[in-house]
Amino acid sequence: MPALTLSTSPGPLTLQARCEPQVCYVILTVQTSASGAVPSRPVNWALVADVSRSMRIPIVDETQFRSMLRNGSAQEMLVDGVPVWQLSGSVPQEVRNAASSALDHVVRALHTIVERLDRRDRLALVVFADHALLLIPGMVGSDRVTLVRAIERLPGLNLGDSTNLADGIALAINQIRANRDGRCADRILLLTDGFTRDSATCLALADQAAGEHIAITTIGLGGEFQDDLLTAIADRSGGHALFLKRASAIPQAISVELETVRAAAVPAVTIAIAPMRGVQLRRVTRIRPVLALLAEPTGAAAMDVTTVSLGDLAAGTPVTLLLEFLAPAANLGPLWLAGVAALSAGVRLADTDIQAAVTTQASPLSDDVRAAAARSMAARLMRRATTTTDPHQAARLMRAAAARFDELGEQALAAAAREQATAFEQGGGIAGIATRELTYATRRLGDSF
Repeated sequence: MPALTLSTSPGPLTLQARCEPQVCYVILTVQTSASGAVPSRPVNWALVADVSRSMRIPIVDETQFRSMLRNGSAQEMLVDGVPVWQLSGSVPQEVRNAASSALDHVVRALHTIVERLDRRDRLALVVFADHALLLIPGMVGSDRVTLVRAIERLPGLNLGDSTNLADGIALAINQIRANRDGRCADRILLLTDGFTRDSATCLALADQAAGEHIAITTIGLGGEFQDDLLTAIADRSGGHALFLKRASAIPQAISVELETVRAAAVPAVTIAIAPMRGVQLRRVTRIRPVLALLAEPTGAAAMDVTTVSLGDLAAGTPVTLLLEFLAPAANLGPLWLAGVAALSAGVRLADTDIQAAVTTQASPLSDDVRAAAARSMAARLMRRATTTTDPHQAARLMRAAAARFDELGEQALAAAAREQATAFEQGGGIAGIATRELTYATRRLGDSF
């Protein structure tokens, strides 16, 4: 297995001698020594697909939709808590045949995946709505005929109208456990377009998956899914969080995810941060490649080791974390802040200590630390703006995020945030496709660091 390296910035870190605690920042970069092509790994893969009613609604083009509005064949309804236009009445059969649903695109994606599986791969398919059902129990990739037959059953299933995501994740984790052999990359991919019953259970399952080195990649479809929940599931477990505006993008997204998993240089990487006595770790933000708040310890947890999951590391793609500490009052001399260890599937591959020099005059923040701190603040403001239920509070936070985007030179994001703030102030709902697009665009700020 390629080695991992850990490096910190600034080096050396200097703090001013003070009689009270002070905040300090350290950039931690994690990267693999691998270069060039990496041997392809087999994949122990569990796909968790939403088959609730909203996933089955035919998607028509604009011309077809306007025609059906004129003849009364389309009406607005609430499905799974989501306002949608539903086909009804005397819809021409040729329109029905031509209008694919999101579930049809999932079926096509699965056919594409089956074509790319080799004999070492395993594929499990879990579907869910009111409850979860195991449709494919971790079959080997060489059994393509049986896999295709199982996939063809998907459009005919009726599991209800709601979205019980927690049951689907739990069933998928059990399948990963049953099918793992130590050689394969373990990965869950879940896809949904709605709101689930029990977010707390989903997050607990994501933590459980992370503890077992199972990354969960999430795909949110459309504009009415729980982006805060799906991004948190991915970030906690070391997976990716994807947003698809159109169902037709599902096959390509799933194929890319499969190839990404195969090409990883170091699997299931976790970073353990152990603050020294008297030092508090306030938060851990992943800056690159995807901006996200990974940990914000509070209370007694601030004294413990904080572990964050980075998932699989690709060759040549370093991960940059911003660690924010509250250092205690200190006199002149050295001050140890924390010990850091990098592990792959539980095996320690690298470690380092973070130390500061306490002097009479501290150095100003470096440009890279300042830029990372600004991105961290923007991510936190966006999260708070999109999770509050108070539109006025959401608008205030969104304008504060816009100011941070201006500081970063992200004028397009700043303009979009101000537009959303105005919409909130005018009574617009916080949830919506424009908010989703802004949330995922903020996560991509890591690409420019």
